[in-house]
Amino acid sequence: MGKEDGDIVITVLNEGKNLRNLLNGLVSQDLHCGIIVVDAGSTDSTHDILKEFEPKGVRYTVKECTRGEGRNIGVSMSVADYILFTDGDAVPAENWASCMISSLGSNDLVWGLTETSGSGNYASLKRVKLFYHDHEVTLPSMNMGVRREMFLKVGGFDTSLITAEDIDLNIRLINSGARAYFCNDCRVTHNARESMRGLMKQAFWNGYGRAQLKRKNKDIWKEIEKDYFSIKDVNFHWIVRTSAAILGYMAFIIHPISSRHS
Repeated sequence: MGKEDGDIVITVLNEGKNLRNLLNGLVSQDLHCGIIVVDAGSTDSTHDILKEFEPKGVRYTVKECTRGEGRNIGVSMSVADYILFTDGDAVPAENWASCMISSLGSNDLVWGLTETSGSGNYASLKRVKLFYHDHEVTLPSMNMGVRREMFLKVGGFDTSLITAEDIDLNIRLINSGARAYFCNDCRVTHNARESMRGLMKQAFWNGYGRAQLKRKNKDIWKEIEKDYFSIKDVNFHWIVRTSAAILGYMAFIIHPISSRHS
């Protein structure tokens, strides 16, 4: 295949119920980009959907791996100058790729606007934000673009991290001098967790990942600014999520384990 200006890299695991919407959105972009999917060993309809989209230019590989490993594998399959990342349960606006590529023309790292859809109880929960050198580093990699040379310069995603691998990458890119930019026009819609169990599982591993992140970045952690919650943010689901995240954080402190796909 010829070299694209940009390649879109996605890692998936059992995203059959969402994947078709994502791929339809990607093949319909107003700017053509290559599409690379790394399937971490799905047991649902994911593989069948990937085969369905293969004639439309979607490349994929199957390998049991973490999100960070999968994204690194996807980048290794690309020779494009610009790498765009999104997730299996996300849907990009039709001009997402063109806005990302345009923004990367004068920047090394671009984050887009991620909007959450779904149940009001879950969709209304806000990120627990962290800031480093005047940038929000908790902006998720489900809506991120980076120059390939900068990604390789910092070594890609740290595969030892269970979650927060995107936060860690953001920190290292900014530390390396990357020109970072937030693009309001680079829009992606993300589906909120649909069950209490899903919310708690996600929060637990996010808490675990934050503890890993803090330990790895202990030398600069005092430079990381934390965004504090407002009392108006507190509701039943916020309490459940926060409690699960604290349990995950403490679990790492008590008994660290090797990385996994969460």
